[in-house]
Amino acid sequence: MSHASILAADTDRTPFHSDPVLAAIEAHSEAWSVFQVAPYGETATRAEDAADGALYTLLGTACATRAGMLCLVRHLRWFLTEEASNASSHGDAWAVAQAREADLSLCLGVERVERLPIALPSGRLIGPVIDLRPVAVSTPVRFARGLSRLGDVVAALTLIVGGVGLTGLATLF
Repeated sequence: MSHASILAADTDRTPFHSDPVLAAIEAHSEAWSVFQVAPYGETATRAEDAADGALYTLLGTACATRAGMLCLVRHLRWFLTEEASNASSHGDAWAVAQAREADLSLCLGVERVERLPIALPSGRLIGPVIDLRPVAVSTPVRFARGLSRLGDVVAALTLIVGGVGLTGLATLF
């Protein structure tokens, strides 16, 4: 699936606001909101069908801009978090949404940020923040990083010594 199809009219690129994925995101958000407040019965069934249809349309819509891709990642992350308890009711669309979010995140190079709350001495939680605790690194990884840094130092010294040598050689003539 192409995530970044470029829509072109002659030589002009598509502006951000006309990215088709933005309209699909808006339609899905609206359909999901209507389903959330729909009363039980036939109205809820129609609203659920409309929300599922909007989800399938959203998942099948290609992004025309990088900004549209970022908006889709943000929306899918919200949806996957919000509907995690109802994952089984979405069927294959749930797995497709997870795969699309992961694929776009990999394509854009954006990692999912794990957020942990901070507890005050009173026990009250402050909003989510990024976990700044270092991740435990195994010994082979440390050794590989050390070799990489050593290689960088050797390359830098080679460039410096070589430059000094060539400059000294050039001043002799």
